[in-house]
Amino acid sequence: MTHRARWAMRMVAGVIILAVLAWLATMAISYVVAEKLTHPARKPVTTTPAAYGLPYENVRFPSRVDHPMLSGWLIPAAHPTDRIVIEAHGYRQNRALDHPALPVAQALHDAGFAVLMFDFRDEGQSPGTEVTVGDYELRDLLGAIDYAHKLGYGEVGLIGYSMGASTALEATAADPSVNATIADSPFDDLETYLQQNLSVWTNLPSFPFNGEILWEVKHLFGLDPNAVDPLKQLASAKPRPILLIAGTADTVIPPSNSEALYDELHRRDPEDTLWLVPGAKHVGAYDVEPKAYLQHIVNFFEAYMPVKVTSS
Repeated sequence: MTHRARWAMRMVAGVIILAVLAWLATMAISYVVAEKLTHPARKPVTTTPAAYGLPYENVRFPSRVDHPMLSGWLIPAAHPTDRIVIEAHGYRQNRALDHPALPVAQALHDAGFAVLMFDFRDEGQSPGTEVTVGDYELRDLLGAIDYAHKLGYGEVGLIGYSMGASTALEATAADPSVNATIADSPFDDLETYLQQNLSVWTNLPSFPFNGEILWEVKHLFGLDPNAVDPLKQLASAKPRPILLIAGTADTVIPPSNSEALYDELHRRDPEDTLWLVPGAKHVGAYDVEPKAYLQHIVNFFEAYMPVKVTSS
């Protein structure tokens, strides 16, 4: 073998070794990021409904299926009623952190509804070891619905924010007892959303990290983004009134997600509506139009779950 041939072989081997080392490095980075995404730091619950002058009681109830005991607040209506609205918070949040959460609870309470707010697993004060962005969280929201029925509430509405919005749509598809649902800034299909937007959360280049992180989430952490597909799940579910809310300036979950959901849902049920708020960022419609936001919420639930005062 000539000197030139040996040199060429060494060059090829060197390139292969560098490529393998680069791949191992990106896989290691992807593992660390995947671990942080599925195990985000908890944010403490630092306020209560009392800050808004609302009566409340601390409650605990089991998630459906695997039954971790979730922590929350029950805000009773001013007068006995069988109508309740359950709030579902966003990713890396808790029951009180989404900007609209407590103002919405106050507006619904004043309108005669009871309200249930709670922490998804591994968030706030609820137990758990991982966040699954709508997979196991669906079990938690279904557990909240079960708890509301156990308390005697006959009609249940849902309102969710971001991850909670998509989970609320999933729960609407899964549980026919849900009467009406509001989804503020949902994604329509988690797998597709992450493929296109994961870099928003990781601050890493889409290539090669999005594909690597998704592979590790599935094969090393045992989570399946394909299981979280509100668009597909609602297509075969009993139609219920749904209000979608999105901001035109949302770069976290672009409004095209809500538009895709609306196109599918409105085709089946003309009562389903989409409110696009100009200039609003992610879960930012309340920040841009606070009075209109609360009025939309109250009007929607009053239309589809009119309050009936019951005897105590």
